[in-house]
Amino acid sequence: LSPATIRNIMAELENEGFLCHPHTSAGRVPTDKAYRYYVDSLVELQRLAQREEEKIRSEYEARIREIEDLLHSTSRTLSALSHYSGFVLAPAMDQARLQHLELIPLDSRRVLVVLISDSGIVKNRVVAFDSAFSASLLKDVSHLLNTHLHGKPFAHVKDSLASYIESAYQEQMDMLDLARGVARQAFDWNEEGDLYLEGAGNILSLPDFQNQEQIRSLVHLLDEKRTLGELLAKDLLESSGSGVQVKIGAENKSPELKNLSTISSTYDIHGRTVGVLGIIGPKRMEYSRMMGLVEYVSKAVSQVLNKLV
Repeated sequence: LSPATIRNIMAELENEGFLCHPHTSAGRVPTDKAYRYYVDSLVELQRLAQREEEKIRSEYEARIREIEDLLHSTSRTLSALSHYSGFVLAPAMDQARLQHLELIPLDSRRVLVVLISDSGIVKNRVVAFDSAFSASLLKDVSHLLNTHLHGKPFAHVKDSLASYIESAYQEQMDMLDLARGVARQAFDWNEEGDLYLEGAGNILSLPDFQNQEQIRSLVHLLDEKRTLGELLAKDLLESSGSGVQVKIGAENKSPELKNLSTISSTYDIHGRTVGVLGIIGPKRMEYSRMMGLVEYVSKAVSQVLNKLV
């Protein structure tokens, strides 16, 4: 193409709003509309480099196992590596303290009691009753037992529980007063979720931010995490279940982000969207790779959360 043809094409693009001319001595730069056209025209996301996938996978593929499985695995490892007999002595239950108990109804007269110690050991017991009980009563008893027995040694639980039953009525009244106070005060807020933000300095060092006023405005937004969190929370409601979202320049609701692009995606727990993650970067970025990165991480986070919760 000749220089004249290129100039004509650039003039057409400028007339259609795809290029702008910031200064007389400056060249043409893409507008938000141009970036939007580019992003929307991507046919498929660029596959992440193998080393990037491995790095992400190592971060999110941790598994939580029962303590018993860990101890078995440890003894096998010791044996295999030493070529002798490996052993691990599990924490004694009578020396452990009760961390939590769960009462799960099996039918109207039988309950599965799940006991969790502070050392991580989990034990199950089936308890049978002569008469039927209601689900609401089981829930109340579970709460009372956890309130009273939490942190007590297993060896002393029986004696402690007997003393507790003698004063159960007063304890229940105190519990109800406490629950009323908690409901009145602890659940009275309109805060968004915590915002974890890393690499703010990477944005400020971009050549896009040479204007001091722009830098001050962006620093203020990054410092005010609550404001940025509220903006992202709105994106969470708007983009739930919509996959990777790209907002370029002025498409962002915050004027402080007018010179940047955001690429985001939601993550979920058991099918329920609970949060949003993504990247804040320059409008001149490798959108295909960044979109692939955000999509991959959002799926990885959802998979891990669904296994942990």
